Amino acid sequence: MKYLVSWLKDYYKTSEDVSQIAEVLTALGSEVESISGATIDEKIVAVKIIKIEPHPNADRLQLATVFDGEKEVRLVCGAPNIEVGQIVPMARVGSRVLDFEIEEAEIRGVKSTGMLLSPRELGISKDHRGVCILDDSCVVGKSVREFLMGDVVLDLEITPNRGDLLSHFGLSRELSANKGEDLQKEEIVLEESEESAQDAISIDLKTKLCPLYLARVIKDVKVAPSPKWLCDRLEKLGAKPINNIVDVTNYVMLDLGHPLHAFDKNKLVASKIVIEQLQENCEVVTLDGVARALTDEMVVIGDGQKPVAIAGVMGLLNSQIDQDTVDIVLEAAVFDPKSIRKTRRLLGIQTEASYRFERGVDEGSVRYALDKAALMIAELSGAKILEGVVKAGEVKQRKKIKLESKKINALLGTKIDKSEMEKILTALGFEIAGDDVWVPLWRNDVSLWQDLSEEVGRFYSLEKIGENQIEVTSKSTSSDYFKKEKIKDALVEMGFDETINYTFLSQKEAQVAKLDVEGLVEVSNPIQEENRYLRNSLVAGLLKVIASNPIFDDIEIFEIGKIFDKQTERNSLAIACSGKSAQNLENVIKKLCQKLNIDQSAFESRDLSADELSAFKIKKPRVSVAQIDLDKYLPQIEFEDQSKLSKPINTSYRPISKYPPIKRDLAIIVAKEIENEQILEKIKESSEKAVLVELFDEFSAPSLGENVKSIAYHIYLEDESKTLSDQEAQEQMSKITSALAESFGAKLR
Repeated sequence: MKYLVSWLKDYYKTSEDVSQIAEVLTALGSEVESISGATIDEKIVAVKIIKIEPHPNADRLQLATVFDGEKEVRLVCGAPNIEVGQIVPMARVGSRVLDFEIEEAEIRGVKSTGMLLSPRELGISKDHRGVCILDDSCVVGKSVREFLMGDVVLDLEITPNRGDLLSHFGLSRELSANKGEDLQKEEIVLEESEESAQDAISIDLKTKLCPLYLARVIKDVKVAPSPKWLCDRLEKLGAKPINNIVDVTNYVMLDLGHPLHAFDKNKLVASKIVIEQLQENCEVVTLDGVARALTDEMVVIGDGQKPVAIAGVMGLLNSQIDQDTVDIVLEAAVFDPKSIRKTRRLLGIQTEASYRFERGVDEGSVRYALDKAALMIAELSGAKILEGVVKAGEVKQRKKIKLESKKINALLGTKIDKSEMEKILTALGFEIAGDDVWVPLWRNDVSLWQDLSEEVGRFYSLEKIGENQIEVTSKSTSSDYFKKEKIKDALVEMGFDETINYTFLSQKEAQVAKLDVEGLVEVSNPIQEENRYLRNSLVAGLLKVIASNPIFDDIEIFEIGKIFDKQTERNSLAIACSGKSAQNLENVIKKLCQKLNIDQSAFESRDLSADELSAFKIKKPRVSVAQIDLDKYLPQIEFEDQSKLSKPINTSYRPISKYPPIKRDLAIIVAKEIENEQILEKIKESSEKAVLVELFDEFSAPSLGENVKSIAYHIYLEDESKTLSDQEAQEQMSKITSALAESFGAKLR
């Protein structure tokens, strides 16, 4: 996402330079990927030449006296094209030009406190024949960066959950909060005509996928090119200017983050707006001139007879603004993010509007964005705004969260006062009453106290959060774990492959697999519709695996995992076979039950019907499945090796050294009966600097002697406080070889 620094400063009043702003944004979690238009040092300023004199000691040099907005400065210049009265760029002492820093210098006996620059030295062209002559409009004493390079553009990586930052106002709000300052929107005052918008247009809202829809009617517009300042801002951010009406909608979206759309009112049948889901497929032509096939259930904006826009994605050609447009309907709405995402994926297009709607927009600023756009259109086109706003739907209620200050401190590893947390959250637009926190409507990503802890951590500053030792408690392993491993080993020995599938499924999959649909647990925030329910059987997942492997005739797979109903979650085992292997499923179950010491009747097994195979798109003549409730039968499974049930152990950790290890190789000859583990233990015991020892060679040969072997190791020596010298490393190796010789009679090879 690209931002103009000058646009940010419309809201964020600061004297910080670009690098400081970029540093703050990165620290707050929005990484600055690039800065363009910022190659000219800000210390390079425009100066006016007020006097030129010959250099007393050099024929080809001159002395130029310039005014930098505060004082007169004399410097040495060799450019042949300078004249009194010119405005030229000067690099002050301490500024950087190309790859060097400007210093005060004495040139042929005359002190020079700066440097007049050529276009090549500014980096704007290859011309170095003389000083760069600036336009008279360039202000003396000001940095020439913006004048020569245009505005500075920040390219930020905005995470998908932060839709509130996809605008200049939203990012400025983040920067202002960091400084503890309030950010005020400009007041919008509209001059409305006596004619009512309610009489000019009606809205029929037929779907819950559009919770809010607002419209204004603007008459007598004059469609024309936008002014230069507006075009410049759009072009610097990659948007193509079209006309004053369309450009305003794009400008307000980049300014406030809310997508808008303008319809030619006279192209709407009966001056009506209908928001609905399509009942049948149809083909339309979008504003980019491409014919697109819309499917049923997509949300569209229509006029009662035809679609005129794909909701939240793109308008259609049949209602576009053109040179003949006189009256317009200006739309500002809120659409369901999941619906927009699904439509966008099906159509294979992504627009600036869909990008924002997918991430959630600020419902509280919809009216403000609409009014600002209406005001700009009226000012740029001489139009009149009809009285009132036509509205359907309501703004959602703000979310309320408990401020769990103790939990937040525990999560962050801090001791932040609750009052400090409240100060941070208040600066971010949250309202606090006691322990209740009311989330601003623009923060769609905040719904839990853990989300509040993230906000507190970001603005408290991660640098203030000290280092704390992490306490880790190792746990003993239960016998159930090893019993499950025993089941897996038994099935693998019989030729089966283990699968691990998602714990989600769709209602359709549950119905096809003949599962209890009424007992499914619904996920409140599914990633997609296909993952709306928690599985109550492993069978559907196995069938999807078989369906996705059509080239294999005989498939033998199983899965052990959790299944869920509205009361409990349980461990389950499911087995599936296809082709010839399906005929052998009963024998597999019999062998497994014998091995596990459970009754064969514990398994429920069946063959899939032709309808089920067709529904799962399985092109195999036979598929058999079986499943068992493991929680019920695990206690009956025998588990012999009780030694594997380890008790909790105390584990110690050491910091990772900042200094690189030194690698040494050691080859020794020892008796064959000496085990590798004995040698490793002795090496680490004899040298605390030996942090890693790797065996890389071992062999026996007549040339070595009888009953002996050669064994070689890589030994990594490391110190936590410094880099070891060669001498210190050799001392450690001597200690190691002496210890091995004393303990095992080892000889160096």
